[in-house]
Amino acid sequence: MFDLIIKNGIVVDGTGAPRFKADVAVKDGIIAKIAPSIEDEANKVIDACGKIVAPGFIDTHTHSDGSVFNPESTGYNHLEDGATTEIAGQCGSFPAPYYGDYNPTSGLSEEEYAKVCESYTSYFKYVESIPHGANMAYFVGQGPIRGKVMGHGEGVPNEEQLQQMRDLMQEAMDCGALGFSTGLVYTPSVFAGTEELIEIAKVAHKNGGLHTTHLRGEGNQLKDSIEEAMVISRASGIPLNISHIKVIGHHNEGMSADIIKYIEENQKAGLTVWADQYPFTGGSAPLISQIPPKYLTEGKDISLRKLAESKELRDMAEWSIFNEAAEFESNIYSAGYEGCLIAGAYKTQEHVGKTIAQLAAEWGKEPFDTVVELLAQNEGIVQGIYFSQNESDLLNYLAQPWVMAGSDWSDYAAPVDPEKRAGGHPRGMATMVHRLELVRDHGIESLESAVHRITGLPSEVYGLPSIGKLQEGKAADITIFDYAALKSNCDYDYPFRRNEGIDYVIVNGAVAVENGRFTGVKNGKVLKMQR
Repeated sequence: MFDLIIKNGIVVDGTGAPRFKADVAVKDGIIAKIAPSIEDEANKVIDACGKIVAPGFIDTHTHSDGSVFNPESTGYNHLEDGATTEIAGQCGSFPAPYYGDYNPTSGLSEEEYAKVCESYTSYFKYVESIPHGANMAYFVGQGPIRGKVMGHGEGVPNEEQLQQMRDLMQEAMDCGALGFSTGLVYTPSVFAGTEELIEIAKVAHKNGGLHTTHLRGEGNQLKDSIEEAMVISRASGIPLNISHIKVIGHHNEGMSADIIKYIEENQKAGLTVWADQYPFTGGSAPLISQIPPKYLTEGKDISLRKLAESKELRDMAEWSIFNEAAEFESNIYSAGYEGCLIAGAYKTQEHVGKTIAQLAAEWGKEPFDTVVELLAQNEGIVQGIYFSQNESDLLNYLAQPWVMAGSDWSDYAAPVDPEKRAGGHPRGMATMVHRLELVRDHGIESLESAVHRITGLPSEVYGLPSIGKLQEGKAADITIFDYAALKSNCDYDYPFRRNEGIDYVIVNGAVAVENGRFTGVKNGKVLKMQR
């Protein structure tokens, strides 16, 4: 007797092979049988007539490594988007090792946070002891590696400090990390030089890991920034993934064609290069990260206090944003204050849904003075959305066979009222659904190819062979959907509206989404790289 049988479905197995009609049986969390007809008994039967039965989608870029501390976290947003696995620890950030950068939104006291995040060993022990909505796999951020050894500011590490960084990277790999991420616009990651990153990459590569990077520049400096990432790969041998590949700046529209050509030339020359992407033209990042890093060298609290106290310092920082973009390319420069939407504010929720320009007008202040005051009121914890990308470049990247899918968002807790205005990003609810919508509506590729790029391909890239393909013996992570009916209803005004077309999502054999809605079941596991 099986635990579950999915009847009459159209299987798209994640390998890129043609679809076929079959029944799928599940036993003990594993795909036990795939056959034209399975007549055995089962505890539960799902009729998938006319629906696509695919491997659970793999969200290759989330930040749920920080939301795991909240016991109410469900990740329903990713599950209802069809994702059964998240790859977290992106953009150079990670809770461990703790170096004094406490996150008050974690739900833990600073003492508890410091204890859990003291080391990679303690962090992984913690996440393996708690339930997860989806499976979780982790990169570790280079920012805390540098922060633990070098602190918040600038400086070139000596050999002893480099060895400490190598040792930390080795510990992370021993814990099962997929490799390391960089966020080369965020402090303290931004202060790392290329040679320092090569040394960390060598350790990760020796252990089978990858390097995934939020580049130093994604607009005017995009090509040079990709070349730096490739230099690290050439010197260390490590495979490269470019995080949330994009072109920032309306004046840079069309740059994707040159970037794609450049990447493919290097792939043909022997470099292993992938990318992930969210299918929206509004980017999002902490507002504090849009201040040039040279004004944040003393850590968040001290640096914000100094900016708040000195009009001269604020004027210098704003001048730098608009006149030194070659040194640091802020989204404020690319989007303008009217294109910077407040998506989250730790303590002043009443400001969410306004642009910086609107808030400045309300307060009767200069826009950058408003940025600093808003950050000060919220202990530096403000999330922004920046409207500075172009749909033509987005679609151009989406069509490339080496570009996977990543939401660049975190797990939500209990389901949010779908009609709640502002406070999120549509990529948090609908990255996978909207990506498939775009593929379908623009005729970009076959369904088989599209499913492969969000299932089988990332399972191969990240060394996770138990998932990503609908085959006997693999984990029973399954998404059942109506391709023709897929529709993402959320937008920037209503970022919590739910999708249409995702019928069932099964995680390790348990039904986590039924009739499009989260069931409350949290059956995800922590996955570790296998090479």
